[in-house]
Amino acid sequence: MMKPNLFAAQEREVKLTKLGDALQVLERHVDFVALADAVDTAVPRLGRERGGRPPFPT
Repeated sequence: MMKPNLFAAQEREVKLTKLGDALQVLERHVDFVALADAVDTAVPRLGRERGGRPPFPT
């Protein structure tokens, strides 16, 4: 049985950093916020007048 660990997320991040997480390297070169803004501008979402589930953030 696994013991719950309050610091599991931080320990996982440290391990990924030591292994060379590809997303961390990519994040240094790509501005994902600007990319998401460009996608939202190029492909606007439909209106929500009819209700429904909120869209996932890009």
